[in-house]
Amino acid sequence: MSWNTYFNHHKILQTIILSRYLNASCVHFVSVVSEISKISYSELKMGLRMNRFIILMCLLNHLVACEPQCSKFDYEEKTLAKMIRTEILVEEVMSDIKQLKQQTNDAVTSVERMKTELRESIQRMHAENALKIEEYNNTIMKWKDRIEIKPDVVFLAKDPTTQSPSHGSTIIFGTTMYDVSQSYDNSSGTFAAPVAGVYAFTAQMCLNTGTYKNIFYAIVANGKRVSNSLTYDKDTRFCNTAQSFVALDKGQTVHVSALSTSAVPLRLNHVYEWCTFSGILIR
Repeated sequence: MSWNTYFNHHKILQTIILSRYLNASCVHFVSVVSEISKISYSELKMGLRMNRFIILMCLLNHLVACEPQCSKFDYEEKTLAKMIRTEILVEEVMSDIKQLKQQTNDAVTSVERMKTELRESIQRMHAENALKIEEYNNTIMKWKDRIEIKPDVVFLAKDPTTQSPSHGSTIIFGTTMYDVSQSYDNSSGTFAAPVAGVYAFTAQMCLNTGTYKNIFYAIVANGKRVSNSLTYDKDTRFCNTAQSFVALDKGQTVHVSALSTSAVPLRLNHVYEWCTFSGILIR
């Protein structure tokens, strides 16, 4: 083997090793292989037995390393990697969706439970309120039976129908000023209680002028005298009153009775002095 031949073999070997570790392109590697093909078998056999083994190993290694990026194997590898990443991403999304669905179901269940509890609470409150209302109504009806709402009872009458009432007669006050309950009869001079209760009665007598005059009178309730009064004078005139509080049952009567009198004792139809009979329900 000549020196030139050895030099060429050595150069080829350096080129192969250099192209492997510098990741040279496949086109450059093909040119190297072309150079090797020009060497004869006898030359390789004579001086490059060991170099041939080294070159073969470098060639095999370089064949694997110089697979082009655009090859079918690279595309499939990248596609497979993308599919794996996509599958992982889909699994993560499905996991998130499943978790969100579970949270939604839990929230719906919680809302339904709250609705049920609220409905039961409202029904319970309605039942309790209905029971309380019934108790209040029963209490009101009970007190209603005990409490009697009494009407307003008040009257005032004036002007006796005669100036000289006879002994023991009822003095009739013929002019009714007002009578809320229509309980005083100005034709008989009698008041009839419309409801049971406690009443206050007042009678006023005014003397006539002139000679000596007197009148002894009483407020009579249900046939019994409950108040007496006597007034007399011979020089001046004045008025005298009698008052009484009486407990009456419904329908019982009250009137003013003349027990004894002198001739023409009463003053009638005077502007300033009135003979009156009045009464009012207290309770």
